[in-house]
Amino acid sequence: MSYKTITADPSGISGNTEFDVFIPEVWSSAVEGFLRSKLMFREMVTDYSSFVVSGGDKINVPSLSEVGVQAKTENAAIQYDSTTETSVQIAIDKHKYASKMFEDISLIQKNGDLVSQYASIMGYALAKQIDTDLVASLSGGAGLNLTGITTGDDDTLTDANIQSILATLGEADLDYRDGNVWMVVNPTLYSDLLHNDKFVRYDALGASNVSSGQLGSIFGMKVAMSNLIGTGGTAVAGMVFDSSACGFAMQKEIGAESQRDIDYLADKVVFSCLYGSKVIHRDRGLLITND
Repeated sequence: MSYKTITADPSGISGNTEFDVFIPEVWSSAVEGFLRSKLMFREMVTDYSSFVVSGGDKINVPSLSEVGVQAKTENAAIQYDSTTETSVQIAIDKHKYASKMFEDISLIQKNGDLVSQYASIMGYALAKQIDTDLVASLSGGAGLNLTGITTGDDDTLTDANIQSILATLGEADLDYRDGNVWMVVNPTLYSDLLHNDKFVRYDALGASNVSSGQLGSIFGMKVAMSNLIGTGGTAVAGMVFDSSACGFAMQKEIGAESQRDIDYLADKVVFSCLYGSKVIHRDRGLLITND
């Protein structure tokens, strides 16, 4: 998914000459609907939102180790696994909002098209922020740490690079064919993949991806594009990860609040959400970095 840059202006005022009633339910559902349609990375990771619906500011997720299998000795007691498990903590510490001030909210609510337009702008901004934070979790210092790929030329992947990715995943016991592994790259690298005949030609796939411009999957890995991932230089140009690698929790879904400002004869409208994310299994994904 591609995002464009929107500069927030919390002091901006939109409206006309008269005021009627602000209806939070109308806006809240519209904004949340647009946010969900634009969110990309949330669907790629494990959602722990149900753990914090009733409260709490942290989730402790155990990093379960593989249990050893032993041979049973005749007339001897069973030896029980005594591995000490560790846990990773997801802090619900990101409280984000989008805001606007309207002088005539009633006219906007009477026009479904305007409601939709403002809802899309605010939903888009919140979706972009959530995805930005998830990208930071996956690619940051405490992010994915399987042996990654360094591109020979910026924002390109050779066949050898892709083979190396598959080998690394397989050796880490990650089955890239099961539908749970994602490859997310920047738009330039995605374009490069579209020019690889193996992934778009009819005689290679039994179908053509050229008309849709969508790669779909490569060797079982789902492929997506995001311009929240860097380009050029030594930037992280992409990432490959299993959906279990990272955890996300939304404690407070999109909510709408308003307040009358008598100085401006206007209504302040704020949409906010509360969430957190953290990489739980660092060894379940890798980064693609430009040289």
